[in-house]
Amino acid sequence: MILGPSGQNIYPEEIEAKINNLAFVQEAVVVEKDHKIYALVYPDYDSVDKQGVSENDLKEIMEAHRKHLNKELPAYMNLAGIRIYPEEFEKTPKKSIKRFLYSLDE
Repeated sequence: MILGPSGQNIYPEEIEAKINNLAFVQEAVVVEKDHKIYALVYPDYDSVDKQGVSENDLKEIMEAHRKHLNKELPAYMNLAGIRIYPEEFEKTPKKSIKRFLYSLDE
């Protein structure tokens, strides 16, 4: 859980579920840095390759996804940015992402 700027409880899993349903997204982890929320996204490279999407186009698509999500989410849950993560996230034996391993400082 992330504590919002006005004391709201922000559950990253809620945001991640929305992100994971977007085009070209394999999986995502929501992290907090400097009281802002960011998403680390591992793209669905199979779809990216099949569609012939370039790296720059992928960044633009992710920014469009961010803007779309921010219209759907309450203001305190808005994403400050989406960063493309180059490899699959490390998981537990139960296939949950080890979220404590990820931050924007990497």
